[in-house]
Amino acid sequence: MGRDETGNSFLDNILGKTRRRKPAEAVLPPNSTLGMLDRLHAGEHPDFCLYLRPAGGGAIVNTGPLAVDLEDLLGKALAPLPMVVLDEYGRGPSDSPLPDEAFLLLANKARILCLAPTADARFVLRLRIIKALGPLSRCIFLMPEAGTLGSADWPGVWPAAKEAVGSLGIELSGYTPGGWLFRIDKGGKAVTFRPIVNPNPEKIARALEGICGEME
Repeated sequence: MGRDETGNSFLDNILGKTRRRKPAEAVLPPNSTLGMLDRLHAGEHPDFCLYLRPAGGGAIVNTGPLAVDLEDLLGKALAPLPMVVLDEYGRGPSDSPLPDEAFLLLANKARILCLAPTADARFVLRLRIIKALGPLSRCIFLMPEAGTLGSADWPGVWPAAKEAVGSLGIELSGYTPGGWLFRIDKGGKAVTFRPIVNPNPEKIARALEGICGEME
């Protein structure tokens, strides 16, 4: 954190190293994680949603005609608000997670944040930072239906996630099949549940609108 002997901030150094690894003519995608950090660092004020891809998230395993990709539908429902995907699990062995300072910048500048609770230590750390220093009131939480978000067994992992975030003073409800979006109130309790069973972009957009309308 802070500045080093050259006077550069930690974020300056992260972005500088990223640029040096790329050819001179390469440009960071503007809505990638590092691209958005670059824009914020340059003084821009873009609107975006920060999506924390969970461990076991990403592309769904079942690619059949009836398969549902909740992450893809979420991005379509948010449009034209771009969704910046922070994936700290699909990285190479030599890559380090995003520094806390850079994560907090993204979290505080995002219009909303979307996240699916897990017991993963990295997620719990990120949620701890959001609760202590960031915009918990602008977070929209996902309770995914089984088979709609990556390879995670959501009914199976939810109890451990509930216990893990409970240590932060956040009270989740028990798992309910069908798929839900919800928020956390000032007392740390899950509220404003909106169903997204058999999801499509329009249904998710209505759920997002309903939850955002209740945000304090």
